[in-house]
Amino acid sequence: YTPDPACRPILMNSNMLRLSTRRILTKIKMIPQQQKYVAFSSNATEVVNITFAMPEKKSTGQEETQVHVQAKVGDNVLRLAQRNDIPLEGACEGVCACSTCHVILTDELYDTLMDNEETEPSEDEEDMLDMAFGLTDTSRLGCQVKVTKEMEGQVFRLPAATRNFYVDGHVPQPH
Repeated sequence: YTPDPACRPILMNSNMLRLSTRRILTKIKMIPQQQKYVAFSSNATEVVNITFAMPEKKSTGQEETQVHVQAKVGDNVLRLAQRNDIPLEGACEGVCACSTCHVILTDELYDTLMDNEETEPSEDEEDMLDMAFGLTDTSRLGCQVKVTKEMEGQVFRLPAATRNFYVDGHVPQPH
């Protein structure tokens, strides 16, 4: 089989096709007897709207600042916050070895996550949460929470402070 010359500029190899950095392309398959390549893309990523609520400094008089963001289902809450300049620290860079990405969920969302075995907190997460500043009954680590479609319209509250045992003042930068 010889590919059509018009297709050569975009053919990377026999398994992948590059069209655009905006589209995520999966493996291509040859349609029998037509000898054409067809790309199956995953453009239909679900997006939900989430709000991060951050406590304000006492000098401004406001109680909290809210930042509304869009998240793809499957995103990690820590990385989502960092991409949107939300001050969620993540000193361990998301490996569940600190409590600096501590977020406080609504009762409704926490119960929804607890009802599913895949989304309930692990023992490691619960151990790290024991060290979190401002721990509540609905606290989770942002690095351990994946965005689901049930999170549409939910609010993630950040505590007033974090405990960073790594180095005082060290704030890692996302890669």
